[in-house]
Amino acid sequence: MHKSVIIALAEVGYLEKETRDSLDDKLQNAGDENFTKYARDLDSRLGFYRGLKQGMPWCDVFVDWCFVQAYGKEAALALTCQPTDRTIHYGAGCKWSRKYYDYKGQLHDTPQPGDQIFFWPEDQIGGPAVAHTGLVYAMDDEYVYTIEGNTSGANVVVSNGGGVRKKKYRLNYNRIAGY
Repeated sequence: MHKSVIIALAEVGYLEKETRDSLDDKLQNAGDENFTKYARDLDSRLGFYRGLKQGMPWCDVFVDWCFVQAYGKEAALALTCQPTDRTIHYGAGCKWSRKYYDYKGQLHDTPQPGDQIFFWPEDQIGGPAVAHTGLVYAMDDEYVYTIEGNTSGANVVVSNGGGVRKKKYRLNYNRIAGY
C-alpha cells in the first residue's frame, strides 16, 4: 500500500476546526471555519504554497499534506506535478492541481491506489471547473474507494463537508474528472 494512502487512512475521522485551537486533535473544537492541521503544516512549517491556505477549503490541501508526510516536500511537489517556480501559481486548489497533472501528461481515466481523484461540479460536468479531490485507496470491478478531506459521510461528492472520510463511487460516475 502506498505511504500516502496509509497516512490518509490514519486521518479518517478528523474534523475541521472552528478556530486555530486543537488543530492536532481529531475531534476537539470541531466547527465549520476550515481551520486544519493540514493547512497549518503546509503554510507555516513548510511554505509549501505561494500563499497561505488556512481557513480556505482544504480537500486539495489534505491530499498534498498526505504526500508531504509520506515522501517529503520536494518529492510531493514532483508527484503532484506542481511547478517549483515560486512565481507561478502554486497548487492548493482542485482546479489547479488537475491542470498540473494534465500539463505533465499524468491525468488519466483508470484509477490506481495512491492516485489523486478529481470531481466535476454537478452542474459543470466536463467544464473548466473542478469541485473536489481525494486519494484513491482501492478499486474493484464496480467502485473506486477514496479518502477525502473536507467532505461529509454522505456517499456523494460533498466539496465542503468538514471532515476526513472514506467514500466510494461507481467507476462510471459522471462527476469523476480523472486521476
